[in-house]
Amino acid sequence: MQYYQVLISAEQTVQANRILDALMARQLVLGGPVVGGPAKFLWNFNESDVAEGLREHKLFTVEQDYNYIITYTREDLKDELIDVAESASLEEVCMISLMPMEMNRALRNLLDSTFEGRGHGGNPDPVDAVAALTFVAKDMVSSRTKSSTGELGSRR
Repeated sequence: MQYYQVLISAEQTVQANRILDALMARQLVLGGPVVGGPAKFLWNFNESDVAEGLREHKLFTVEQDYNYIITYTREDLKDELIDVAESASLEEVCMISLMPMEMNRALRNLLDSTFEGRGHGGNPDPVDAVAALTFVAKDMVSSRTKSSTGELGSRR
């Protein structure tokens, strides 16, 4: 099975979270971070939904803060992912990039378990807990990560 790293554009963080929620509810993606920052684009407003005075056949430079969802999906989920993301997006063009990837065994196992039983379990429930930072002794750091080269399920 081919897997993809996915980038999905969103003009605002709240829009990105709306798209991510819609995709996760259908088990189309693993989930992942929403990253944002300043951006600059070339844009032709000729056929855009903007004020009439800006609608001319000319390239403009547009600057704004911008967000991307970074996530993962499978080959067989791509078309549905695109349909759901575009339906949840408020942008004129929801930019979606799907990059085929090679991955380590631990990530493959995580993705396989994420998509296992897809469509049979209903919507995922939010966990009644919060992530908390902890301190790990330096000599224990390498034993916290699942191994991609040792026995299946083993730690480093």
